[in-house]
Amino acid sequence: MEAGRIWEPGTEWNAVRALLAHEAVTEMGRNRATAAEPLTDLSEVQAAIEMTRQARLALAAAGTLPLDALPDIRPILARCRAEGSVLDGSEMIQIVPVLDASPKLRAYGRSVRDASPAVASITEALPRFAELADRLRRALDASGAVTDDASPKLKRLRREIRDRRRQLASELERAFQGSDADRLFADRYVTLRHGRYVLPVRTEARSRVRGIVHDRSQSGQTLFIEPEQVVDANNDLVQVTREEEHETARILAELTAGVRARLDDLDGFVSAIGELDWIFARAQAAERMGATAPAIDAGRTVALRAARHPLLLAQSWKDPSRTVVPMDLELGPDRPLLVITGPNAGGKTIALKTLAVQALMAQVGCHVPADEGSRLPVFDDIFAIIGDDQSVAENLSTFSAFVKQAREILEAADERSLVLLDELGAGTDPDEGAALAQAILEELAERGALVIATTHLEPLKAFASTHPRARNASVEFDTATLAPTFHLRYDQPGQSYALTIAARLGLGVELIARANTHRSEHAARLADLLATLDANARSEAERAREIERIRAEAAAQLAKARETEAAAKSRAQAIVARARAEATTLVGEIRRALTAEWDKLKRTDRSRRSLDESRRRVREVAGRIETIAPEAPAERPVALAPGATVAAEHLGIRGELVEIAGSSATVRSGSVTVRVPLSVLRPAPKPPAATGRELAGRGPGTPPRELPPGRRRDSAPWTDDRRGARSSREISRRRLSRGPGERTIGAWQGQRRPPQVRPRPARGSPAGRVVPRR
Repeated sequence: MEAGRIWEPGTEWNAVRALLAHEAVTEMGRNRATAAEPLTDLSEVQAAIEMTRQARLALAAAGTLPLDALPDIRPILARCRAEGSVLDGSEMIQIVPVLDASPKLRAYGRSVRDASPAVASITEALPRFAELADRLRRALDASGAVTDDASPKLKRLRREIRDRRRQLASELERAFQGSDADRLFADRYVTLRHGRYVLPVRTEARSRVRGIVHDRSQSGQTLFIEPEQVVDANNDLVQVTREEEHETARILAELTAGVRARLDDLDGFVSAIGELDWIFARAQAAERMGATAPAIDAGRTVALRAARHPLLLAQSWKDPSRTVVPMDLELGPDRPLLVITGPNAGGKTIALKTLAVQALMAQVGCHVPADEGSRLPVFDDIFAIIGDDQSVAENLSTFSAFVKQAREILEAADERSLVLLDELGAGTDPDEGAALAQAILEELAERGALVIATTHLEPLKAFASTHPRARNASVEFDTATLAPTFHLRYDQPGQSYALTIAARLGLGVELIARANTHRSEHAARLADLLATLDANARSEAERAREIERIRAEAAAQLAKARETEAAAKSRAQAIVARARAEATTLVGEIRRALTAEWDKLKRTDRSRRSLDESRRRVREVAGRIETIAPEAPAERPVALAPGATVAAEHLGIRGELVEIAGSSATVRSGSVTVRVPLSVLRPAPKPPAATGRELAGRGPGTPPRELPPGRRRDSAPWTDDRRGARSSREISRRRLSRGPGERTIGAWQGQRRPPQVRPRPARGSPAGRVVPRR
């Protein structure tokens, strides 16, 4: 794209480039930013935008590039390029930090290789200058002076010079020891004149000191004389000093030759530094602006979402109270003409400039200050007629300047052009100006250019409403506050509100009222219609924004509820898993304890004392279950009748209800009948019918199913309403055996069958007594 007078002054592209240059840290990077030219090849634009994206990732991963305090050595390299030139030490010492940047940049690239491979590939390709940097650093000190270690000869010569100077000074200082020294010398010090050591002699004592006069003081009272006895020593010192100067010059020439030998590499390295700095300046600017990478459209579609002008953003950085109102900009090949109308100072011109600078920013590789999903095509030319270009020197009025620029645009515009026209049709008769403007818009549409124009002319509003390839848009104006909102609305023309704005800016009420009387009836009706449409549109927009806000809040609340639900499920699953693990551990411990108790009962005498002790230990084990198994909430009693299938869960009994006697009931489970309190019984589904094989395998003494793990054996109600609790004497008389088919009702799952209380007949078949079926 060719930079030119037509498109730059109106778009303020130079100011935007200066804003980007402010983010660079080297002079090379700043020059690249201020001279950035838009790319016109689609793949090159996409590659530049991708490079900016990777630079943003590198910033997040490792911070900024190590380029601080790098001098601009391009003038030094240019002087070095001249054959036979010798650089000063102060010039060559400036090259050293630039050379040292090479390993630092390569290390930075390695650190961001995973996040930014493109940045790493640039840094890895940088030339290496370790040998040249060491050579310059060894030969020059921080000020650029040649050091004694630059060569052995220089070191020897400088040592000799120091020795000779010390000897000369000692020889001359002896003259101050004489008795007449005060009459001969103006002061007692040895000084240098023209590179030779001299003494300050009084003018009146000139004849008493033989030697060569090298200088005289301004007052004429002192002569600087080199005594004849040190002339030869001074000559020798001057000779050695000249040899030292020749050696220093030779070293500087040698160092310059070393720099000249790597001149091409140095030029490329400096250029790479400028390019990297420019890339990271774009990344830094994107971070500050909250910019996004635009999608580059291969066609001609412009779709900018919530676009902000970068210069307005820069103002908001300095003054946060100056908020930037984003706007959506839409333009496409089907309707390439967009006519924006509305009040003065409402944001029409900002819309033009925002599109222009965002297109230019994208084509130099920048991310644009707009929301995700924004799209931009690649333009070969961007033409803008923004502002008044009248000129007294060129004899151009506002209208003639516009015509001159329009002619240049019409000569060059094509389907790869973007044309921005501000205040189209102004500066001349409104009717003729509108006709000319419409013709220009139609011509540009036929050529395929994308065009945005702003205007206040009513005929152009009508043209945009009726032409199939044109579209209306307007900037909002709040009639309540009498101020523009800067929001852009599509498919609706806007009115200028010239009289309203004039009143807000201070014109008298009577003057505004008189102006209203001068308006034509048609214009007044049209203005009223547009005002009504504007109010309705603003109301609808406000309603839509409110609906969107409510929808966003509902979505946020739903997301929060789902997160809470997920967290609750996660906690519940963790609690259940932990409880299961604890229950499994506890059941294992109880089983081991009961098994140990059973083994102990088999090995010991079954005395009353031992049985009581065993019962106590079993109760202790069962008590551990009570501590972790809280009682279930009480259920509503259910009416039971004989013949129903019932269960006593705490006993592990499931069977047929035989009879109900008061508060107790008789339950038959298999071959055993148990009397239990009626309150502990619950209805239970009937078990599936047993097969013949299962019935054959079940003996007459087969007990009901075992108690589940954790059920307390001593919790079974073995009391009888008629006889009361059994005495411990009756319990101690139970005979324990391990006969087949006999089982104790209790929690013995997974263990060898424990001893069973042998059923014995008794009167009345008291509650809790096991009665064998006859």
